[in-house]
Amino acid sequence: MQRGSGSAVPQPRLPSLDRNGRLVVTARALRSFGFGLNSVALGLYLAGLGVPGTEIGLILSAAFAGALALTVIIAGWGDRIGRRRLLMLGSGLMASAALIPLVSREPLLLAAIALSGMIAVNANESTGLQTVDQALLPQSVPDGQRTAAFALYNLLASAAAALGALSVGLLPGIGHFLGLSGVAIYAPAFLVYALIGLLTMVLHSRLDARAEAGERLERRLAIDKSRPIVARLSLLFGLDSFAGSLAVQSYLAFFLAARFAVDPATAGTLFFIAGVLSALSFPVAAWLSARIGLIATMVFTHIPSSIFLIGLALAPNLAVAALFLLARAALASMDVPARQSYTMAVVEPRERTATAGVTSLARGIAQVPGPALAGSLLVPLGLGVPLIATGVLKIAYDLLLYALFKGRPAPEEISSERQARAS
Repeated sequence: MQRGSGSAVPQPRLPSLDRNGRLVVTARALRSFGFGLNSVALGLYLAGLGVPGTEIGLILSAAFAGALALTVIIAGWGDRIGRRRLLMLGSGLMASAALIPLVSREPLLLAAIALSGMIAVNANESTGLQTVDQALLPQSVPDGQRTAAFALYNLLASAAAALGALSVGLLPGIGHFLGLSGVAIYAPAFLVYALIGLLTMVLHSRLDARAEAGERLERRLAIDKSRPIVARLSLLFGLDSFAGSLAVQSYLAFFLAARFAVDPATAGTLFFIAGVLSALSFPVAAWLSARIGLIATMVFTHIPSSIFLIGLALAPNLAVAALFLLARAALASMDVPARQSYTMAVVEPRERTATAGVTSLARGIAQVPGPALAGSLLVPLGLGVPLIATGVLKIAYDLLLYALFKGRPAPEEISSERQARAS
């Protein structure tokens, strides 16, 4: 029987995840370690190869295109195929990263590998697998713990991504031990990433029948009553995603290396601290959401983070750039658990997989052209221009989100407000 009913008794500080929930959270943390490691390593690797901006844009866009293809499958056929099978498939595709060092001198072949959809370009995973997680996780806790579950899920993922980024600093030493030099020092990172994919595939194989959707609509796109709100959210999330795709973490690593000549240890340390700050922001987001609401939390933490990103683009030296990078990291992801919780709250439970797929599909479609446009149009104007464009577009997204949804709180927020008035 699926879990999902609220409770009047006080809820524990940590969500009471069932076995499936624990497996999903653990697998996501492992994947995120790989994403944190490889999103930084890939940017430094491409900078070391001397790949021009246009070709970097092609490679990053290919990664988003592959993720989009996986998201299309999830949105249209996710519950028919089965969540367990999809998670195993995606984890297995991570193994393609082991091929990157073998084709390093051929950008088109790198782009072909990126088309697997599971090559890390962001520490914050956008591969399609998190879409399945998003639909599955609410079934593993009571409704009253849903936001806390997403906060824990994202906290552990972000902390693991931070450790992955920090591990980039170990690559020169590991490479020296293995007799590697030049850009070849990054090869162990890609191999570790591939092995993590195989490990998470084993974890996902242990999910039981409760992980599946249960009742579902007998149509390909299983959304009925919630179509209008899903459509509006999808358009907004697409704008946010397009903005973010102009300056993914691999590009930020490339930006720091090209503008300030940072070495792997410095880059790894910076992105580690950024990841820790991001991880610490998730429980704060859950606490803040309970007090000011999910929509307000999304908007009023996101706008300052975009301003800091613009500041990073204009920084005159590495110290100032690091300050803006870390300030942005402390706020930029606070909207994530609130967004995930809100999206799952305002649709019918049987529509969650399709809703997660459709909103992720909108985000995926919007991401595909971003890096290529940034590489061909924005980078020639200056390395910091994609960061400025990202900040401006994200602020526009936040203002639109607040205007359209401030009057439509999540169901449990309405219930809490009524109870407060009654008392």
